[in-house]
Amino acid sequence: MKEILYILLDNYAEHEIGFMPSAVSTDGICFRKEPKYINKIVAPTMEPVKSLGGMRTLPDYSFETMPEDYAALVLIGGFGWMNSEAERVLPIVKDALSKGVVVGAICNAASWMAKQGLLNNIKHTGNGIDQLKLWGGNNYTNEAGYVNEQAVADGRIVTANGSGYLEFTRELLKLLENDTPEMINRWYTFMSVGLVKLYSPRPRFKFNTIGLFTTDWDGIQPNVEMMLDDMRIILYPRSDFEQMVSYKFQYPEGLNGTVELAFDVPSYADVDKEYQHALRHGAISVLPPTTKPWGQRTCYVADPDGNLIEIGSFTIEQNYH
Repeated sequence: MKEILYILLDNYAEHEIGFMPSAVSTDGICFRKEPKYINKIVAPTMEPVKSLGGMRTLPDYSFETMPEDYAALVLIGGFGWMNSEAERVLPIVKDALSKGVVVGAICNAASWMAKQGLLNNIKHTGNGIDQLKLWGGNNYTNEAGYVNEQAVADGRIVTANGSGYLEFTRELLKLLENDTPEMINRWYTFMSVGLVKLYSPRPRFKFNTIGLFTTDWDGIQPNVEMMLDDMRIILYPRSDFEQMVSYKFQYPEGLNGTVELAFDVPSYADVDKEYQHALRHGAISVLPPTTKPWGQRTCYVADPDGNLIEIGSFTIEQNYH
């Protein structure tokens, strides 16, 4: 069995290592009978390393005694990547990459990778593009490759932000083929959704889609969709819909006043902004932005088929504190 090596520096973030070792060693119920990998800790020396929470971990290897052959190198984030001692990790990572070993970097470890110019040829993520640019300086030249996701896998490298430990683990497990993709996704769903929600009685119905049947259409795409949280909005050509259900419908004309779509935006100012945005893209004004006695600022527009759309907010100013 090959080893997965986790590099820990002093003041490492214990929550960022928490899920990977157990997913490697167990199947969620008991220990794997035939695990593919063994978890090992690597630190600068054989002295214990301390976590952000004060936990002390005894390494299996130091930088000098770690093996040359292993399956993956996982850099766990924390404050240690700000110190000069982190520079000792660079030849280890370069050697791993040259061998085609899977390399993972989460949180400040991903920022350190940017600083070393190791993210310049791959899609990647981290603790926001601003931190990657700050840490990377002139060595970071791949802002276009940044993806604003919890974790990103490209080639043999996985990066993640500090809250993306579940997604980080999932992508590493897939690259390492620790289990089938289906089982890995089941593990991720269980860990991210939670036992209570996952096994609670399902509702009889779950809201799925709002459909608008339109005539203003280019005819190129069969339909256009957008997702708002778990809700789908679909724009469907009337002719295609009638062909699908083999039925001919009657349609209202003009501002039909039959139904509305209502959207909440973060603040009063956003109501005005989105109203103007809608008008610039062909919407018809029905009610300009107005503040109502019940505390809502709202407006109404209509699409080219006369469907009413409300844009409103109950928040005067956005609060970023």
